[in-house]
Amino acid sequence: MNPIPWQTPEEAEFIKESVLLPILLDVLERDRAAILRAELKLPELYGELIEVLQNRATADLSLVRQRMRKHGMKVYEERRTTLGIEASYLCRGYHYEFSMLWGLVKAEILQRLRRYLKIQPVKEGNRS
Repeated sequence: MNPIPWQTPEEAEFIKESVLLPILLDVLERDRAAILRAELKLPELYGELIEVLQNRATADLSLVRQRMRKHGMKVYEERRTTLGIEASYLCRGYHYEFSMLWGLVKAEILQRLRRYLKIQPVKEGNRS
């Protein structure tokens, strides 16, 4: 009988994305609501931009979930704590834990949003 292989780095990335993308969607929805309430000259345009980002994140989340199903993976518990986010999941019958501090969650979300928008981070002191 062949042993079941351990989780691969690719599968660990699936879990990370499956946990981060819903948080990204929550952040975008909160910001979208705030923009529409704010007294801006072009709130519709900013709302549309956030909707484009939401659509990209939703498509990515759908793809990650398909890949997780293909690999026999399932997140069965997710917890948001004061320190960060934690998840328990199965990968081909093995139980695993995932955790990430809020500072890293924010950095990962910002990196993904920059990638969606195709912009580079502005270095400190170089803001115009």
